Amino acid sequence: MSKFFLEVAQKQRVDVLGTLNESTTDIWIGLHGYGQLVEYFQRHFRSMVTPARAFVFPQGAHKFYLQGTEGRVGASWMTKEDRLTDIENQRLYLNEVCRWVLSEAPNARLHMVGFSQGVATGMRFLGHTTVPFQSLLAWAGSWPPDLEEKSQEALRTMYMSAWFGTNDPYVDEEKKRERCALYAEEFNLHPEVNTYEGAHSFDSNILASEIARLELVTLEQ
Repeated sequence: MSKFFLEVAQKQRVDVLGTLNESTTDIWIGLHGYGQLVEYFQRHFRSMVTPARAFVFPQGAHKFYLQGTEGRVGASWMTKEDRLTDIENQRLYLNEVCRWVLSEAPNARLHMVGFSQGVATGMRFLGHTTVPFQSLLAWAGSWPPDLEEKSQEALRTMYMSAWFGTNDPYVDEEKKRERCALYAEEFNLHPEVNTYEGAHSFDSNILASEIARLELVTLEQ
């Protein structure tokens, strides 16, 4: 059997909260977690929209029924099947999103917020774009152990704040310590690491505070 990958033009969904124009100063690219749809994911950020701040939510191309063959639908960024091709497709899609965003809001600074699977997706992508990002807010996500040098270099140029839940079943304390040690010793990366009381979910108060703080901190740098 021969295996081929064909390049095709596709339409991909992007949701926007707020307004993209010349007055927009900060735009957050929000990357959802496994099994989430942007229609619901973006609700966590609605109260944080301001005249100068907007949020843009790309959606993973793979959609599936969360249980069985009917009912609620979720999306994901990748699976283990043809993993490297999925990662390459993510880069093409997210770069197109960034180009479109800056064409609509040319004076804006870009930030990224990722949740769960969206954290690794964003961290891998950042080394494969020419668009500068000011900060990365990594929430309840496992950092990829195979992070490429390009992405390591990109993360060194921005402010990264990571948050982990005290009772997260997907990223426990042992895994967090192991990944922090790997990034420090192998990649010379030392992200700011914080914890919140809870499991695999957002803390809305901390989330809003971090969004505002990272905008201010990177503006002062």
